[in-house]
Amino acid sequence: MTKRSLLGLVGLAPLLAGCNTLTLFNTFTPKDEARRVARDVQFGEDARQTYDVYAPKGTTQDLPVLVFFYGGGWNSGSKADYAWMGHALAALGYVVVIPDYRLVPQVVYPVFLEDNARAIKHVIAHAGEYGGDASRLGVAGHSAGAYAAVMMALDARYLGNPSPLKVCVGIAGPYDFYPFDVASSIDAFGKWPQPTETQPITYARKLDTKFLLLQSRSDQVVGLRNAVNLDARLKAAGTDVTLKLYDGLSHQDTAAVYSVPFRRKAPLLADTQAWLAANL
Repeated sequence: MTKRSLLGLVGLAPLLAGCNTLTLFNTFTPKDEARRVARDVQFGEDARQTYDVYAPKGTTQDLPVLVFFYGGGWNSGSKADYAWMGHALAALGYVVVIPDYRLVPQVVYPVFLEDNARAIKHVIAHAGEYGGDASRLGVAGHSAGAYAAVMMALDARYLGNPSPLKVCVGIAGPYDFYPFDVASSIDAFGKWPQPTETQPITYARKLDTKFLLLQSRSDQVVGLRNAVNLDARLKAAGTDVTLKLYDGLSHQDTAAVYSVPFRRKAPLLADTQAWLAANL
């Protein structure tokens, strides 16, 4: 199957709807000029506690570091399917780390967040081996991955206080979604005795970490209120936060437009690039 026929088959909206489609897309899509410099770096004992590292082509030294968490409803996903995202972000001039983490039903909240934090701590200790400068560290994520990124920045239980994170980019993330009303959130969070403790908005406060929240008004999976409410709460606390809203993008689209084939549909990558250049 050619690249052109594959992209015609999957279209844009259903691109990230299933692992098989995403695996095909990752395999055949053209990728940005970057390189994978490490694969399956172990940050824990479990088979899913590993990450891959991407960097710009050429010699790299003392580059800012970006840890990207993929989505999947806390119950699916693989770093192997996000090489295209690693290339896209690394080509902007960053050392990019994409971790796997344990998923439901193997674990539930807060264990997957503990994995996310453990990955970041490992990156801080080893970023220099890949040309990264851990003193310029940011996190980003899409959907459930945006939830992870924002929780790493907001909840001091995971990375301490003050946070080592300079920036946090949340793409179409759930930040204020209690009560739990879909199977994925019920399975991931429903047994926790204090539901508000699972919500990123609960931890909004004044921080030195700067936030970029990207959200589509057309997202039918993660409602607009999540980004709007978190933006308002962070602003009220005195934290530097930028909210950018887009029209006509589905939930899956907000990730797909970072890829080469669909980038012209919306400027999320360009907006992310400009904001990161100014803040990281």
